[in-house]
Amino acid sequence: MNDRGFRLDFFIAVAAVLISAITAAALIYQTRVIGQQFAATIWPYLNVGTTYAAGGETIEVTNDGVGPALVRSAQLSVDGREVGAWNDYVKALARDRELRKLFLRAQAAVQAGPAGNATITMSSIGPSSTLRPGESRTLLKISLPFNVPVRAMVKHAVALEFCYCSLNGSCWTLHATPGQMSPDPVPVSHCTNAAAIQSNAVAVTLPTALPTR
Repeated sequence: MNDRGFRLDFFIAVAAVLISAITAAALIYQTRVIGQQFAATIWPYLNVGTTYAAGGETIEVTNDGVGPALVRSAQLSVDGREVGAWNDYVKALARDRELRKLFLRAQAAVQAGPAGNATITMSSIGPSSTLRPGESRTLLKISLPFNVPVRAMVKHAVALEFCYCSLNGSCWTLHATPGQMSPDPVPVSHCTNAAAIQSNAVAVTLPTALPTR
């Protein structure tokens, strides 16, 4: 009789432990699902877009996600070399044998008067920069008053590297090449760099943007 009572108590205890384990597992799963649902409501998604027009090009970054993108790092490379500012790209274009004549022509047009309408607009981005959901930021805009051959501009390879995070600390890296489809951002544990892309100038007219030699 005592053995039977002992076995009954043992099975009851085992059942209680199993029920507790199942309840704990369900709570953990529910917490994880809630966390994933919350993360989805603040998920940023950066995308780099490039527009080539008759008179130049525009490079912009857009947050297509549903939460703010907290930029931790931004790096610019031109012709395979890391640089710190958009002026380095403009100088590479202006030194190009095919493009230099056009830049000098634009420079002469600006010096002749405001009718030339040739400008270069730059924007900085880096640590402490934030892009709200749906926000686009123009990083570079080159506008010349005549046709610019796209083939000459695209041969100077530009690469952009971003590392950004969401409000809950999830982070991603994005490596984009203007003129090509942006790949999906890659999840990372954290951002290891703190680089920035400087503008050097905003709405700069060509005489001050062109290299002297």
